[in-house]
Amino acid sequence: MEYSSLPGNRTMIANFTETTVEVLTTTLRPPLSNQYENVLDHLKIIYALLLPPMIIVLLTIDPVQIAVIGNGTIVISAHKLTSPVSPYLRLCVSLAAADAWAAFLMMIGLIVNSLMPVMLGIKKQTMCFDAVLEIFRISGMLTSDMHLFALAINQFIGTMWPLKYKMIVTSRRLRLLVFLLWIVPVFFTASWFFVIPGDGFRHPKCNFVFYNRFAPFRITIFIVFMLPLLATLFIYAIILNHLLKAKAQFNKTTEATGSTKCAPRKNHVNSRLKLVWTTLLIVSTFTFSWGICVCYFILVCKQDCMFIYMHHVGLYAGIFFGSTVNCLVILKLAANPFIYTLRIRAIRRSVESFLGKKFFRSGKKSGCYGAERSSFYNKSPVCTTTCKTKNQRLYVMRMNEHCLSIHLFSQLIRTRYAMKTIHRKRKHAN
Repeated sequence: MEYSSLPGNRTMIANFTETTVEVLTTTLRPPLSNQYENVLDHLKIIYALLLPPMIIVLLTIDPVQIAVIGNGTIVISAHKLTSPVSPYLRLCVSLAAADAWAAFLMMIGLIVNSLMPVMLGIKKQTMCFDAVLEIFRISGMLTSDMHLFALAINQFIGTMWPLKYKMIVTSRRLRLLVFLLWIVPVFFTASWFFVIPGDGFRHPKCNFVFYNRFAPFRITIFIVFMLPLLATLFIYAIILNHLLKAKAQFNKTTEATGSTKCAPRKNHVNSRLKLVWTTLLIVSTFTFSWGICVCYFILVCKQDCMFIYMHHVGLYAGIFFGSTVNCLVILKLAANPFIYTLRIRAIRRSVESFLGKKFFRSGKKSGCYGAERSSFYNKSPVCTTTCKTKNQRLYVMRMNEHCLSIHLFSQLIRTRYAMKTIHRKRKHAN
């Protein structure tokens, strides 16, 4: 069977078949044993260098937590979001949960498909666990893809029909949509492992040979993945065109009349533009990670693909390409928490509130947490003497520095805007 690192990320043992693994771990063929032992030794060295960094990136905590813990923190802190929570934020939290789930499954795949059979020499008796893991990994990828498509539809309705938005996007419909986004991909992917006679779960050892063929499985997954992604990009092109035209019209009107009556509507357009650019950033990272992964999935396989594994693509080339795609996906999963917290203010505040309450619970009684929170939202410096521990004082000091920089920057923007307004009025008067 193929241990591909690709969608479904059947990680880095890079398309070894069951027979190959069997030959590598037995001495049934003495004339070739030395050759395969050398290959196995090389694989152990490669995996010893590649696997630990990948697993560390999936688990490590950084200034903003990444991958499993980073996306998980966003999901756990969702209850701190200020009510009412918009459908956009609900979908973003659900997408963060899908990313955390995908990162966790990738970590399990690295351990089960690479670390255990190659590094530890553990031989698998059946492929049933691999089949279950593959179902959830492919469905997780499709779930993220469908979430991005749902975000695009949500923003399209809000941009084109803002007055009808609340009637179309109701809480009940949104809950049903999120439920379907999680359930439908799982049932769709699992059906392939049940319906084919003598294959998948209908095989005594759960060998899923259909997975190695170009048609119909791989081409179907490719089409189901690419259609929503291309539709998402097309929808965002329409939204951007509409919002940029509206922004240009507001700027033209303001310059011509010098009036600030359109300022609220202009601010609304700018706010929507920021959300669109944020989502496009997430879509871009998704395209250049999972998109490349799916392209490799459709191009390289064991039967009927454009490039046949172990014929056009050798063992070490397969390991290289598989590792590269894995790294791209890991970087994407690690980057998303940064995008959410840096670009979406509501999520940033919920995470800060959750972490502040979690790690500075004792400081709340002495006024430390309340002072820090007041500092962040009111942009005013606070005294750190109310915080008893050193960590509490350092945390509030960092928050003060951050708030002071925001305050100075906003003051600069307001000053420049006031100067431009005065200049326009004088020019209009003359």
